[in-house]
Amino acid sequence: MKVSIKKSLLILLASVVSGSVFATIWTYTNTQTGGNNKALGYPVPVPVESLLPVDGFRSYASLHARHQDLMLVSDKITGQVVGNTYNGRPIWAYIFSDSDSVNDEGFLAEGAVMQNGAIHAREWASPEVVTGIMERLAENEGDNGLYDYLLNNLNIVILPVMNVDGFLQTQRFYNTVRATTYANDPSDWPRDGRMRRKNMRQVDESLDTTNDTLGGIDLNRNNSPYWNTSTGSSSNSSALTYHGNSAGSEPEAQALYAAARLGPEDRLRFYIDSHSFSQLWYMSNTNNSRRNNIAAKLGSRMRQATSNSYYVSPDPAGSGIGTTEEYFAETYDIPSYTLEIEPGSNGSVQYGGFGVSHSGFILPESEIARVRNELADASIIAWYMQSGPAAVKAIQVRQSADNTVVFEGSWDAVSSTERVWNTAVNDGLASGVEYTIWVAYNKPMRWLDDEDNVSQLGTSYTPPEPTVLIEGLDSSNQGFAQELTGEATDWLTVPGGPGVGYLNYKADAFEITFTLDAAIDPQTANLLTLAFENRDMGVEFNDANPATVADYQTFWLRYESSNGAEADQGGVDRMVRLIDDGSPLYTDPNEVAAPPPPPPPPAPEPDNGGGGGTSHGVILILLLLYRIRQMR
Repeated sequence: MKVSIKKSLLILLASVVSGSVFATIWTYTNTQTGGNNKALGYPVPVPVESLLPVDGFRSYASLHARHQDLMLVSDKITGQVVGNTYNGRPIWAYIFSDSDSVNDEGFLAEGAVMQNGAIHAREWASPEVVTGIMERLAENEGDNGLYDYLLNNLNIVILPVMNVDGFLQTQRFYNTVRATTYANDPSDWPRDGRMRRKNMRQVDESLDTTNDTLGGIDLNRNNSPYWNTSTGSSSNSSALTYHGNSAGSEPEAQALYAAARLGPEDRLRFYIDSHSFSQLWYMSNTNNSRRNNIAAKLGSRMRQATSNSYYVSPDPAGSGIGTTEEYFAETYDIPSYTLEIEPGSNGSVQYGGFGVSHSGFILPESEIARVRNELADASIIAWYMQSGPAAVKAIQVRQSADNTVVFEGSWDAVSSTERVWNTAVNDGLASGVEYTIWVAYNKPMRWLDDEDNVSQLGTSYTPPEPTVLIEGLDSSNQGFAQELTGEATDWLTVPGGPGVGYLNYKADAFEITFTLDAAIDPQTANLLTLAFENRDMGVEFNDANPATVADYQTFWLRYESSNGAEADQGGVDRMVRLIDDGSPLYTDPNEVAAPPPPPPPPAPEPDNGGGGGTSHGVILILLLLYRIRQMR
């Protein structure tokens, strides 16, 4: 698409002086130099009119039409105007979710996650990445796998273009900028046209006007609790980081806050603000150490999804510059990130560009399709992790020869905090018989490729194989254990339930065939337990206690480790017993030894000729030590 630019701008090579402001028009080119040309070293991206993703950057009109189209073709996508820009343009947010507002088990209100785009107008990669995530969710609806799980168990709120006014300004002047210096800042940075960062408060839409070139508010410095508390923002209205008159003063900021309130009340669990460039995630630490640790794990998994090409940069608690990421970390006490999309610190040199001023904000068109895909993976794995921990949902054991069911049961939710185990069959196991055990979880456990094969996410994460431990105590109370280890192909990707396929979603269940070790005699055992310690696709262990329903409220409630402690991490689930001796549920039978033999009787006291002096002395010393201990 050709963007209309006044002829005067195309030929303007002279500098303009207005008071203490000195402004120059630059024109970005591929390789042409001379005059005020700034050669990128690759073709200058031009806004493209296309509903579908392309190797390039779509115009705002095309992006908005795409968002509206996705909403119209799916009953799991709704949209809402959450506010208006300074110039009165509507700001849209979209919710991706089913209509019931509760998770699959029917009691717990769905959590919410949110991602925002285009706070800074010049960062074209941001709305493309966020729109790419929207397209991923919409195009995979009905997959009976990960995406259906997310849509059924989360409210995913996406605000793809927050700074609509500024974004349109950059697209009007897709290859033209006004570079400006002023008294308090001698740098000749590009500040308007293609390189506008701020919103358009009291700024017109022409580059001919020099007086308002430096106007506008930096929407990512306009937020509490760190508004106007740091040199990272400025009280000078001409500065690129001007924070405005008060926290949240801008209508665009208020629209973002309104978007966070969409969906179930007080259920927001995670936030990402999408920017460019630096190729990293900034993370705000708070005084909540458990929240910080959860946030750090999410950052690690997002980094793995990008093959470790991005980095995580945590900020210390109590520091900030007024960003939206800090606002959500502190206001909602949730993991919160600022995503800085590639390139890294060397800017366009990363792609063979010439590295001219600020060209890192101009991602080559040839890179954006890959970037959209990688960062969709990163956001989706984090959302998956914040949807809730994996917990065993149902178990069936059957004889392989004739499919006779010998054990079957399920965990059934009875409230938003509690599940009850219901045993349907328990006919016992026998030595020398081949069995097949089917185990289902409450969420899909493996990342799948387009052919439904278990796949790696990025290059640094290899999914562990499914495992089951058969543990117990024999007739002498000696512990025993047999580990059953499956293969990646044991995760089931066809429907049908026990004996056929998965329970609710692809890869939420696995099957392993086994025969009990000869040393295990279930007929005489005092305890026989099925134990599970499987990791989900976020590399988190399953909940060690499925009887309690985990939920996120500044950290994970009722998500237990192997010893039954609430610890924001899972462990070995030993809650299901085929033979129950009443012993503590969190005890590993292999650590329980048979009771030791009684100590031998004491030796007879020596005969001291009837005097008994030594014996009485020892007794007096023991009495004295006893009294001293009682006084501690």
